[in-house]
Formats: sequence, structure tokens, C-alpha cells
Amino acid sequence: MPPSVPLLHPAKRVRLNPGIRRDAVVMPGDGSAVRERETPLKRIGGSQTLFQGPAIRSMPLESTWKTLQSWEPIDSSDFALDPSNGEWYEEALDQGVMEEPRGPVVQVQRKKYARSKVAKRPHVVWKERHRQTYLEEQMQLEGQGDFTSEKCPDCLARRHATPGDAKYRCVECFLPDLVCSTCCVKRHRSNPFHRIEEWDGSHFVDISLKSLGLTIQLNHGNSICDNPVVAHKNMLLLHVNGVHEVSIQYCGCGRSIPQHHQLLRRCLYPSSQITKLTVNNGVDLPKSRYKALMRMSLQWRHLKLLKRGGRGNEPSGVAGTADGELAIMCPTCPRPNVNLPEDWEKVSPALRFLYVLVLCMDANFRLKNQMVSSYSQDPGLGTGWAYLVPRVPYEKYVLSRAKDSDISTCVGFQALAKANTKFSKGLRYTGVSLVACGRSEMIMPIGVGNLQKGERYANMDYTFGSSLLQFALIPLILISYDICCQWYINLYARINKDWPSEIQSASKKKFIPAIPKMHEPAHGKDNHQMYSLNYIPGVGQSDLEAPERIWSPHNALGNSTKTQGPGSRHDVLDDHFNFWNYQKYMSLGRSLATRYKAAVAERNIQVEGHRGLSNTVQPEQVIKWEKACKEWEDAPFPKTGVKNPYHVASLVLTETQVRAQLHLEEEAKLKEGGESLHATTPSAFIMHGLDLEDAQRRVRHLAHDVSTGATTRQSAGLSEQRNLLRSRIRSYEQLLPIYMPGLRGK
Repeated sequence: MPPSVPLLHPAKRVRLNPGIRRDAVVMPGDGSAVRERETPLKRIGGSQTLFQGPAIRSMPLESTWKTLQSWEPIDSSDFALDPSNGEWYEEALDQGVMEEPRGPVVQVQRKKYARSKVAKRPHVVWKERHRQTYLEEQMQLEGQGDFTSEKCPDCLARRHATPGDAKYRCVECFLPDLVCSTCCVKRHRSNPFHRIEEWDGSHFVDISLKSLGLTIQLNHGNSICDNPVVAHKNMLLLHVNGVHEVSIQYCGCGRSIPQHHQLLRRCLYPSSQITKLTVNNGVDLPKSRYKALMRMSLQWRHLKLLKRGGRGNEPSGVAGTADGELAIMCPTCPRPNVNLPEDWEKVSPALRFLYVLVLCMDANFRLKNQMVSSYSQDPGLGTGWAYLVPRVPYEKYVLSRAKDSDISTCVGFQALAKANTKFSKGLRYTGVSLVACGRSEMIMPIGVGNLQKGERYANMDYTFGSSLLQFALIPLILISYDICCQWYINLYARINKDWPSEIQSASKKKFIPAIPKMHEPAHGKDNHQMYSLNYIPGVGQSDLEAPERIWSPHNALGNSTKTQGPGSRHDVLDDHFNFWNYQKYMSLGRSLATRYKAAVAERNIQVEGHRGLSNTVQPEQVIKWEKACKEWEDAPFPKTGVKNPYHVASLVLTETQVRAQLHLEEEAKLKEGGESLHATTPSAFIMHGLDLEDAQRRVRHLAHDVSTGATTRQSAGLSEQRNLLRSRIRSYEQLLPIYMPGLRGK
């Protein structure tokens, strides 16, 4: 580049404060340094002068910025134990993500200026100064505005001998001038879906480009087809700005291709050309394209699913799509040769939990489907290719187990008790079952199945087995289910005896049953600790309530999918489940970082608390407890031959239970010849005192609510409650010398 570039207009004023332009400098040598030079840039009018600066500065990358390929946060057992040590916990964990040296920060005191009226009250200023002007400009747009010429400006610019009348304008183009019909068509050959208005002398009326003579030629660029084929004369096109009547010509020359291909190459999606020929009420209504739009939306969803699943790049095309291939896979689930190390099978028992597959199951009775249409008319576009299981083998297996009786012996849960009584009249499906990842809460491929009549083992077994097909090499699986204490009892027997061959990969796996934390308290307490997530090693603080979080945003789908055909409903559910997985996948990095910060702090607190408790107990007792816990954890299910160290006879005693126990003690004392001091027994005396305390709290709360401006009725009610309380207190004080003589007079 020469030292300077000659100016085009040297007589013009030189602009002050010339800018700085930085250009790339090709320099040999070490590539670990960034080199730059500053060059002054002067602009005069429409030209500029560039002066090459001789000074080249070299900045090593090490001192400029540092980036990391992965996040390796610092792990310390001292985090969160001493909040007064002055260290910022989250900043300590976040360090190492991006380090950028910064110079000393100089605090500059800015001069404060008084805020103007526009800054403080912008709407007041607009109302006083500009409202009338804005309204007038809006009204001017309703007329011709500044474009009052009777002749077309485009024709005049081209010096046509007979310029056309300027009567047409486009409401979507930036320049709202009026031109003739011929020039309007020329302007919109590349924008055939703009809205056009015609000036009739007093106001504008809507008019279509088709009526002005615009024809869309397919399969050609700017050239004209030698043998055009005119499309349907009443063809309508749905665009983002409404419905358009268009005139389309297909290509019929030697380079022609199928007509629907010609439409697709111009981003026109062909849905239907069937039109309504008559209007019964005699009113010229727009032709309805609702069914065509719905049909097109379903096809578009399916095509996007295929495209995002990579089927457009496969030689086998759509026909080679395998079951579950279009679903978004969970990146946290263990997959050999994908996200596991080569020696993952030889890991120590202490780290085995890292390679455990954690799944959750549940059923939903909001996503019903009525007896609308049929599979012959609406079979679906991709049944079994994403999240719902393939229909034919699934329903064949469920039908073969229709006479099975799923018996429940667990108290407090009604899922099995009502499995055969779920309302199903007029319904094709009463709901859906689902299998999801317990870590990421993503839905498993081919892990969703329709429920024909309630929540039965056959439905849950098949969806569970089909979701395991992609994890054939994972030997240990933790499965969470709200009725796992019943469903798991004969699981291995059903796998070996009843499960069909297409889902038999689970026969050699080891399962760890669990009950979600929110559902576990509703079950019977006898030896249910084996299903509690609080005592299963390697689970951490996972609650495994993922299905409940999935159902929450998807329950609203039931209002629309219950009246859809079976295939359309299938495609809609696949589309929404795919979006759920996409959201979970994209937010996984942020959620893992948040959970990691909480986990490090909670781990340190719990370890320190456990150490402190162990130091206060005899070492022999600690060894005994640890041995009992180890034996119970290593025992196979149902852990009947090992003592349960976590069993508690009763967590709490209710007031009724305490009262009954006191009555039994008094009855036993009287049978032994004990003397009754008063008609009011000691237990009744205690309950009387507790009731008085409760009554005092109620009166105090009532007095607080009744303010000085209370009505006469409210004041009378408060006085009545106080009088009743005084009467009860006097009767209670008469019993004090008998049962509590030491408190008399205090």
C-alpha cells in the first residue's frame, strides 16, 4: 500500500478528529503473538485518505487473553464451611473459565446534570408538542400524501411516450409512491406477495397483483419459459401477511420437472388445490383453507423432525429411519464408545455410580384421545421414529396381557386399585406412559406409550423395555416409579416369561428399584427404606420426580390432542416432546454449573457434620453402625434376611394416640386398686390445659384482627370469646391444688 492515497475532492473541508483503522499485518515468526499497528484515517467528503503507520506493536497471547477448552473448577473441602473467611464461594468456583488481565480501574467522577423535562416526563412532552402532528401524518398516509402526480414517475423517468396513470401503491414497500399498473408489476416480480392499493379518486381500495397482470413463472430465473403451463385459476397462497390470489405458470419446456418440485424450489409448500365451488348462504366469503393449513403444518413438523434428525443426509433417505432415531438423545446417560472411558467396566465399586443408568417412569391421564378418525385414515407420518413406541408390536403385547390382574398390597396408593376402573367410555386412549432420564429429565427415545385402560403393568413394561434397547451394554440400572414396590416384585419373572423378543435386552441387567421422594411418604412404612432415595448409594440429592415436571407444561396439550386423529396426535406429541428435550439439552451447561456449586458446598457441610457426630460416639459403636449399613446396602432385594438399620417404629405420635395411651395407663391403675382423686382424670386435666393454650392463641389472634374501628358485631363476638375463656380458666384453676399443688397461688 503506498504511503498515501490521492484525494478525489481536495478542495473540501478536512474532517476533524480523524479515526483510527487497524489492519492485519502479515508477519513471519511465532504465531503465539498478535501484532497490530495504528493508522490514522482522514475522511473528506466522499473520499478518505489512509496513512500507513510504521510502528508495529507485538502483544503475546499469554498476556492478552486465556481461554480453556473445558471448565475445570477448583474443588476444596473448605468451601462453604466458614462463611466469615472473606472468600467468595461462587467466584472461587467460577475462576478458570475466563481469565483476562485488567489494568487498574480509575474512578472518574461524572458531573451531574439536571434531567430535562423530556427525560422525566416523555409522554407529557409528546402529548403537548407532537401528538397532533403524529395524528396528521397518520391521516396523510390514508390519502395520496406527497405523491399527487397524475402520471407514473417510473414512466417519466424512463421517458415513455405515453406514461401511465399513477393510481397504485404498495403498503409494504418502503417508498409509498403511486405508479401505474405496468410499473407496479415490474417492481414486484421479486415480491409477489406484497399488498397493493388502488386510488379511486377519494380513497384507496385493496387490489391483488394478480388482477394487475403479475404472473409467477416457476423453474426459471429471469428468463421466460417457452412452453408455460397455467396453474389452477383459483389458486390461493397462504403467506405471513394473509391469503393471496396468485397466477402461477409451471414450466413445460425441455427443462421441466414435476410441478410440486417446482413449487418447493420457490419455497411454496403445496397443500391442496381443491376449492369450494358454491356458497350456500349466497355471501361471497373467502374460501376456507383451514384443513389445508392444518395438514400442511403436520407435514412441516414431520419434515423438520426428519431434517434435524439427519435423514436428509443419509443415502437410505426417509425409508431407512430406525425406531427412535429422530429423538434427541440424552448426553448424560452412559453410552459406551460415546461418553464413557475405555476402562469404565473396570472402575472401582466406589465410582460405579457414575456409570449407572437412572430412569424414571410415570403415567399421565390428561393426554387422552377420543374415538375420532382411525389409523386407516390417519396412520401418522413417523410412528415409532421419535418418542412414542411403534404401535403395532406394542398394542399386540398389551392385548396379549389384557387378562392380567395387577394386585397391590401397598397401602396409601390407588394407581393399581383403579387400573381397571379408569373412565374409558368413548376414549381410544386414557393417557400415556413415559420413561425419562432421572439426571437430565429428558424423555427417552421410544419411551412413551398409550394407555388403553388405566396404568397397567403391560403398558409400563413395554415402554420401559423399549427405552432400554439403546443401553444394551449398561449392566446396572436404577429405575424410579411411584409404585415400584409393587411393580418390581415380579419384574424378572415377567421379563423372562412374558416380554416379547423385540425388548428382551433387559433380561441380564441388574435393576435398583426406587420410589420418587414426593411419592414415597404415601406408601406403607414397613421396610420401605430399601426404595427410599435417601438411602440408595450414588443417588445424591436426586428426587427423581422428572415425570411430574414433564407433565406440568404438557398437560395443556390434552385439550387439543384429545379430539385429533390417532396419527396426528402421535406426530404432535412427538414434536412437543422433541422441543422439551431440545430445551433441556441447551440449558444443561447452565444447570450443571448451578448444581455443581450447590453440591460442593452441601458435600462439605454434610461431611463435616458426619465427622463431628462420629467423634461424639464411641468408636466401637461407629464401627457397628457402619457394618450394619454396609451389610444392608450390599444385600440383594428384597433385603429380607438383613436387619434394616434405618427402620423407625414410628416417626411421630398424634394427640389421639397419646390420649389413648394415657387412658390405658389410667385404666390399668384403677384395676390394680388405685384411687381416683377427682372426676376429672389426670389425662383429661392435661388435655384441658392444652385446649386452654390453643383457645388463648385463638382469642389473641382474633383481638389482633379486630381493630379500633370494628363493628359492633365484631366487638360483641370478641367479648363473648373472652368470657368463655375466663370461665374455662376458672374451672381449670380449681383442679390445680389436686394435680399441681406446687403451682397454687403463683
